[in-house]
Amino acid sequence: MSDKGSYSIEEAKAFLQTIDAYRDIVEGVPVVTYIEADDDLDTALYTSPQIEQVLGFTQEEWNAGPEAWVTHIHPHDRDWVLDDSIRHTSDVGSYRAEYRMLTKDDRTVWIRDESEVVRDETGRPIYWRGVLVDVTELKQAEERLRRSVEMLRTAMSERRMLLRRVQDAAEQERRQIAEDIHDDPVQVMASVSLRLQALHSDLPEDRRATLAEIREMTDHAIERLRHLVFELRPPALDSRGLSAALLQCLERSGAEAGFDFRVEDYLETEPPADLRMQIYRIAQEAIANARKHAGARLVEVTLSSKGSGVLTRIHDDGRGFESEDANEPVPGHLGFSAMRERAEMAGGIWEIKSVPGEGTTVEFWLPAEPPAPPVSGS
Repeated sequence: MSDKGSYSIEEAKAFLQTIDAYRDIVEGVPVVTYIEADDDLDTALYTSPQIEQVLGFTQEEWNAGPEAWVTHIHPHDRDWVLDDSIRHTSDVGSYRAEYRMLTKDDRTVWIRDESEVVRDETGRPIYWRGVLVDVTELKQAEERLRRSVEMLRTAMSERRMLLRRVQDAAEQERRQIAEDIHDDPVQVMASVSLRLQALHSDLPEDRRATLAEIREMTDHAIERLRHLVFELRPPALDSRGLSAALLQCLERSGAEAGFDFRVEDYLETEPPADLRMQIYRIAQEAIANARKHAGARLVEVTLSSKGSGVLTRIHDDGRGFESEDANEPVPGHLGFSAMRERAEMAGGIWEIKSVPGEGTTVEFWLPAEPPAPPVSGS
């Protein structure tokens, strides 16, 4: 800590004798106070009795050697502490650091070290005065908190992975059911409808009305099955892309609820298949909420690339609703929790904003890549 023109050790000790009146006050403070010479060895000129409580050394033992502080810094911290000390004291005239030290009985304690240079009226450095505070309990508490947070983060990540696997399995099951319905019941029912049509002209006039009614019921069942196939796995999602699938979803919902719709696609590239499905399911739920609850005249869906993912916005101009926190579950809107859960398990963010009389906006962002699995042993 040497500066050109600093007081010698003898001069510094002589100066200290003039302030002995303050020693009782200093030694009553519950921290180690110290004064060091402004030399390369940081020679101890005074150390308060609290050094024994913190490090186990008496005042005499601590002040006996010129390098007591240096030799008792923990070996893993010594190099950086000394480098940091030299750099800060030379450039700034002050020092702040937290590091480990070894006690007399070789225990490790954490120390917060703060010191300032004291100068005379001409600006010459006389000595350094500072405090050593035992922050071991604080550091241990911080470490326990860090481990708890890491365990929670790992648990949340594992939970997301588990939910994602469940979701992927559910989507695969949906796909299989949709294919089975399309390839078997729908085809069989369509064949029945054609045969009923062929029988129409062969029946007596008084029996044709009944046959027509049966055929109408069959065609209605076919349409319901096709709608179910679409809900399970919209064909356009794989063949024509995300915006086309959402447009079809809006067409069906709009026809049922009587609202107009619009899709604005600003995507730079088509999202991967898994991400397409994630976005579609959340948007589908938002559109279903608008159909059931909003009473909207217009529902708009906007897709855009943002960072390393996709931002999706669904806005309706319906009745909206009041809530102290629109991101909390709202009675009658159970889909909100499902949307948030799906977005978060994909590593994304989700929010909803609603104003009575001005409509509702659901907005969510999903990353192009799924969240990384937790590192074992972290």
